[in-house]
Formats: sequence, C-alpha cells, structure tokens
Amino acid sequence: MKITRINEPYPAISIDDFIPSQSLVRAAANSFEIVDECDWVKYGADNGQIQYCSKNRQYTPPAALSVLDYIACNFDPDKAFEGLTNKTFPDFSYYGGGMMITPNYNGEGGHLGMHVDADIHGINLNWKREYSAILCLSEEYDSSFDLLIHDGNSHARIPYKFNRLNVFQCSENSWHGVPEITKGFNRKTLGVMYWSLISEEERKKARTKAKFKYDLEFE
Repeated sequence: MKITRINEPYPAISIDDFIPSQSLVRAAANSFEIVDECDWVKYGADNGQIQYCSKNRQYTPPAALSVLDYIACNFDPDKAFEGLTNKTFPDFSYYGGGMMITPNYNGEGGHLGMHVDADIHGINLNWKREYSAILCLSEEYDSSFDLLIHDGNSHARIPYKFNRLNVFQCSENSWHGVPEITKGFNRKTLGVMYWSLISEEERKKARTKAKFKYDLEFE
C-alpha cells in the first residue's frame, strides 16, 4: 500500500490499494445497481447539488458491507493521525455514510458543494464526528471526481483513484466537496465515519447540521 500524508490545509491521508481484493471492491461497486430507490437517503442543497447515501447496514448489499466492515476494522485513525485524537471508534451502522453516490443525471453532471458535516450523530447524540474515511469505488476516472479540501484560507486536491482510501479530520473548518462531474459516470464511494464520546455540555455547543460555503476560491 502506498500512503500519502497531507498536512495542509488540514490533516488527511490517502492509502492506495487499501482493500486486498480488487474483485471484492468491484463487486461492491456493482452492488449499487441492486439497491432499491426507496433505500437511499437523499441529501440536497438549494443549488441543485445532490448526494445519496444508503440508510444503514440493513439496506447494504453483502459485498459493499464486507468492504465497509474491512475499513472499519482495519483503519485506526488514532494511530494514523497520532497525537490528534484518541479513543475514536467507527459506527458499524454506517449512518450518514455507507454507500454514497454523487449521480450524473443524463450526462448533465452531479456535484456536491463545499461543506462541513454535522458534528453530532443523528441517532447517538453524544457522539461527535472526528474523521471521515472514504473509499473510491469507480474505475472510471475524471479529474472532476477528485476530493477538494479547504480550511477557508488554503486548499488541496486529493485525486480520486479506484481502491484508494481518503481520510480526513473533521472540524469546524474542514470544508470538503467534489466539483461538477463532467462525464457520464456516477461517482461511487463507501464511507466510514469515526466518532468520539462527548459530554452533554460539549454536545450543546456542537453543530447539529451540515453547512455549505459557496465563496471558497481555488487556483
């Protein structure tokens, strides 16, 4: 596995060939086609950007679930980002993550604008989001699939690559998103979120909804 560390604009890491079996990753990608439309959760914003996520592990096909479980059991962000956090844990229900797709409707291009996710888990209200781990599934590539990260001042582009695991720390300024998808493909990923336990006082100060920012500049 090739590991690339990114320090700016905020801590992130990319790991190539994270899943040992490429055939399993391909099976996970193909399993998107068998998920019923009613089993997706639609996330949208006021400028037409859309992303779909699977509801939870109950609605996740076996191949995709095997890959998600492998990530959750084999990637330890406390070790990978030594000194930043401790005692984080994955959510094996994959609420808010799991199978994720940014669709390209009729070749018109889908996108997900720059945003920071909600701090708080939607069900377990004393869980705070610490890291997002995103596995790239599509073998088709276009530079518009790349992950953009920004802290409000500086920015970086993390290229999308089949079987690459991209992980970044979540914070108030960990803006991230994908530009407009220009080719006739859907951008498929699998996401595992890592959490920490917080107090009631910390929860009251935490963000309960995602927020978007539309004026970030990129060179």
